[in-house]
Amino acid sequence: AMDDAAASLQNYQVQLQQVEAALTNDPDDKDLLKLKEDLLEVISLTLNLISTTEEPSSSEKQDPGEGPKRSGGEASSSKDEGVGWFPGDKCLALWKDGQYYDATIDDIIGDGQATVTFTAYGNTIVQKLSQLKAHKNKRSLNNVIEGGPKTKKQLLLAEREYKKKKAQKKAVRQKQIEEDREKEKNKWQEFNSKAFNKNKKGQVKKSIFASPDNVNGRVGVGTCGIGGRPMTEFHHQEKWRKQNAAGGQGGTPMPTPVGTSGLMVLPTFTMPPGMTPPAPPSIF
Repeated sequence: AMDDAAASLQNYQVQLQQVEAALTNDPDDKDLLKLKEDLLEVISLTLNLISTTEEPSSSEKQDPGEGPKRSGGEASSSKDEGVGWFPGDKCLALWKDGQYYDATIDDIIGDGQATVTFTAYGNTIVQKLSQLKAHKNKRSLNNVIEGGPKTKKQLLLAEREYKKKKAQKKAVRQKQIEEDREKEKNKWQEFNSKAFNKNKKGQVKKSIFASPDNVNGRVGVGTCGIGGRPMTEFHHQEKWRKQNAAGGQGGTPMPTPVGTSGLMVLPTFTMPPGMTPPAPPSIF
């Protein structure tokens, strides 16, 4: 399990570097920012999980045969330097008015202090462990015998049980974050793929003004698969009509005869000798 956690941690760190590199090009990308946030959280949880599993408890370093130190006097008296207190313990905490009220330890923050929440009002304060007094149901949250552990062995078992439950909660949270991170990663990959296809580098798009592959081709000609063919020849019909009107193959038009009166003179025809002119057509 530790090897898997270490491998996962290394993988998360590599992915974080990739996301940070992508953010240099687009610092305001919401998907990348969310992905970075999830990666940072899952890396933090993985580190905590590894440290919780590897770190030996301080109680294990002590002589297991020694019993827990307790201050003399009644059972409700404060513990010596807070030995034996754990998060989730029921206790009696000191309020501003100098009275003790039912409370629950939220967390041990070091330097002999803890954060406690009063049961009746929900107020949370920081108080020294030495000022706390034992509650009659001190270990009710962790299902340990009433009045707290009696031996060092029971203390170790209670601490291990608490760390085990805490690690399980972290594992559940880590799994949820991994699922969310996987969704964000898929979104990022889809977004990146679309952006790459839209602005694909190295893609050559054929332009209508590109020079054809044919060495004799011209720009703008032959881009539709007809490169290398001769250009289309067009016949001018108007010129052809003028040539026919000229009355010959490439000759000039004949001039129209005009008389002295300005009227057009019709040509006269002379019958050849020996021929009889045709009779006019009959109207009957």
